[in-house]
Amino acid sequence: MSAAVTEVTAPEQVYVCLWSHAGGVPGHLHFVVQPVGKEDMARFDAFGPALQVAMGQAGRFPDAAEAERVRDRLREALG
Repeated sequence: MSAAVTEVTAPEQVYVCLWSHAGGVPGHLHFVVQPVGKEDMARFDAFGPALQVAMGQAGRFPDAAEAERVRDRLREALG
């Protein structure tokens, strides 16, 4: 998945995280694959998990239409 995200979005890095705690207790899974560019790291003065938290707190989420376009391109890349 990381290779496909790199192919489709050409980021500086791709973060891959597995979150498995709900309220501090293992309960369900979130598998996050996030392309990251230098502009996001500079804007939020953070990287890694701190960048993910800062982007979420700032409400920095992809536009729904853009997410759908990337989804379609990923489907093609994954064949």
